[in-house]
Amino acid sequence: MTTTSVAIEKFTVAQLATAISSITGETVTTKSFNYKSKAVDRLKALITEHHLSNQDVLQAAGIEAITPTGEAMSGIGIGAGAKPPKTKRKPRDSKRAKVIEMLKRDGGATITQITEVTGWQPHTVRGAISGALKKKLGYNIVSRKLDTGERIYRIEA
Repeated sequence: MTTTSVAIEKFTVAQLATAISSITGETVTTKSFNYKSKAVDRLKALITEHHLSNQDVLQAAGIEAITPTGEAMSGIGIGAGAKPPKTKRKPRDSKRAKVIEMLKRDGGATITQITEVTGWQPHTVRGAISGALKKKLGYNIVSRKLDTGERIYRIEA
């Protein structure tokens, strides 16, 4: 069992709902789950899916992590000069990063090309382009229709 899952078990239902809402962007309340265990399972799945570190989960739950002092570290047998372990960074080869890379190419990319690389359904690709890339990240995305009827999307500088 990882340290993340141990910490999650101790979260309140309100903290679990806050974390899930923060990670997914969906409105989640304490009444969204019949049992605390369902909320814990959902958060564990999100942690795995999004490769989140302990720090990311605590921040999403609205919990402020503290850094132990040298005295506290020596009290548990760790040297005073020891640094806390580094948190993992999110992978750079995410599907969204691949889509952005494809759209930045001179020729851009079609929905079909993006679905082949990401494994997403066409409606998911269109949603990612209009939602995550245009609205959230502010990219200026232009499209043009080919003679074949398919559209080419690209990020305009």
